[in-house]
Amino acid sequence: MEKVRKIVTLQTLVLIFIFFNTKGFSEITANEVYLLSSIYAGKDFTNITPYPINSNDEFEVYPGFFYKSFDPLWLIGGIFETNWSDLERGVYLSDSLPYVTGFMGGYDAGSMRIVSAMYFFDPYLTEDELARQKATSFDGNFDPNFDTNSDRAGLEDFGYSDPSKTLFIHRLEFNLFDRVRLSLNELNLIGGKYPDLSDANPFGIAHNNLGEGFSNNMLGVDASIIPTNGWQIYGQFAMDDFVVPDTEGGATDYKPTAFAWGVGTRLVGKTSQYYISPKIEYYKIYTWMYNQWAPYLKYTAKYDEEDIPIGFDYGNDMEGYLIGLDIANETTRYKITFERYLKGEINLETPYDDERKEDVEGWPGPYGETTPFIKISFSIEVGF
Repeated sequence: MEKVRKIVTLQTLVLIFIFFNTKGFSEITANEVYLLSSIYAGKDFTNITPYPINSNDEFEVYPGFFYKSFDPLWLIGGIFETNWSDLERGVYLSDSLPYVTGFMGGYDAGSMRIVSAMYFFDPYLTEDELARQKATSFDGNFDPNFDTNSDRAGLEDFGYSDPSKTLFIHRLEFNLFDRVRLSLNELNLIGGKYPDLSDANPFGIAHNNLGEGFSNNMLGVDASIIPTNGWQIYGQFAMDDFVVPDTEGGATDYKPTAFAWGVGTRLVGKTSQYYISPKIEYYKIYTWMYNQWAPYLKYTAKYDEEDIPIGFDYGNDMEGYLIGLDIANETTRYKITFERYLKGEINLETPYDDERKEDVEGWPGPYGETTPFIKISFSIEVGF
């Protein structure tokens, strides 16, 4: 019943926002169309959406969310689609999620941007997931595959099961010479407890919370260069963990090296009505990327009881490429993609204490017997 009430409340909020909406997307870029126009003009705009294009110190209401500018500060809150990547399949926060609920805001100085966001996810767990969430090395269910590096060591029967899953993300972005963009990102997933101010700390990546605990940190690096008008080279790298040989050998049993990266290039041309952008991208997703022993700390979000990766759309243990074509203007977007990957044996449903995890130290994958994964897709969006 509680879950039903949450769904009804969510739908009511959406209807209220839509009812009071009286403006078009004049101040906010909600998709990559503005980025394509910037690439065509030889200027590297941010790849975060939604994002304000202009600041006028007014309160704006859009379908699903509000926007307020305090130039040079800004704030967005509500229910909206988001994407933090040039890649079609971003590796640490992509548009794989149907929508997010929360807030994002930042400081824009033109050549430097600071952006932070807080997103709330459905905390519902099945009985089995809740049992695993509670099973730690400190409550009588000791498992040798998990160490005692925890922020609740010695506290019996406390925590880990609070119905909360929240993502904090922080970005420091530099735009150099209008053609080079570089950003450093920190993601902090909080689960099993309600978040507090310390969880919003943008320097959490340096904290020692890689063992059993309430946090799972990830580092993201994002880069883009426009060598000439209409041509972009871009890429992303995400690090969930890195095992240093000989110094962290014991950590292999707990949390092996987990990287994800993608690189791509696109051309952007223009007709009288549309921007046309062919692109090609290559991806490498390590075997144990996005996975975790605790359901609340796994890099997935639940929608209609289905877990969706917050990063790369198809999960982990994959390597392959994407060829795509985007045709778009301010009101219509066509997208055609061909993708081919090799998929390993490990997926996000594989238990984190699976005995195969001890086989390899580096874990670049794809692991074991691989199978080809091919997808061809075509989509049309109108009136966004």
